[in-house]
Amino acid sequence: MSFLKSSSAASRLSAPSPTPSNSSSSGAKRKRPVIEDVTPGTVWSQPSETGTGSHLMTQVTYAIDRLRKANGPLSFEDLASYLSIPKSETELRRQLLTILRSPEQPRIQWDGKDQFRYKPKNNVRSAEQLKGFLQNQKAALGLSVKDLKDGWTDAAEAIEELERKKELLVTHNKKDGSARTVWINDPTLMHTVDPDFLNEWHKIPLPPNPDDLRNKLVAAGLKPSSAPKEAVASKPKEKKKKAPRRGGRQTNTHMASILKDYSHKRK
Repeated sequence: MSFLKSSSAASRLSAPSPTPSNSSSSGAKRKRPVIEDVTPGTVWSQPSETGTGSHLMTQVTYAIDRLRKANGPLSFEDLASYLSIPKSETELRRQLLTILRSPEQPRIQWDGKDQFRYKPKNNVRSAEQLKGFLQNQKAALGLSVKDLKDGWTDAAEAIEELERKKELLVTHNKKDGSARTVWINDPTLMHTVDPDFLNEWHKIPLPPNPDDLRNKLVAAGLKPSSAPKEAVASKPKEKKKKAPRRGGRQTNTHMASILKDYSHKRK
């Protein structure tokens, strides 16, 4: 019994540790797993930013927003001063300048020297440019006011003035009455109607019942717009009869005296 007690105590003392061992049961050391090389472009989770605008792409976003509101070109020093980037941050300034000069930036226009400008969807920044842009269109398409405000902060005031001068046709939003879409308009085609004609026009009473108006139009020999369209039955296409096939070039003429002629039995 003493022998059993001592062996059980030894087993308790020699319990395996939860920490894995590098050696296998056979005594050979296990090889550590090889960490594969990180391929370029792998995105790892980044720690939270310690300050607003410290990240490079955040600075680029702020710079684009500054150019959009500037309504004119700005130098790199103007942007760096707005972003509070000191000259001692040479690496950050170099990276920011490289991104701003990159042709892959669709919203930034660089003059090749030191001037940067915001490039909106429609390059319109004044009332004259707006009229010229609409006049040069191949089709009379409306222009979204939202797209105009992207690069022209004073677009709403200029559109309101052009609408007052009858130089633009404008549709407005029902909720707030703001301008939504604009078209070009020629004020010389706008004519005033004689007030006497307007009075006579408004004196014409309209029947309260729409059916009465329709009956009067039909009685006058006019077709009302509410009249149902008559379906025109299409005639079935007649099948063309095939012309009888004519014989081509006759062959075996040297055997005409031997062969019999069955051409009279053709149908």
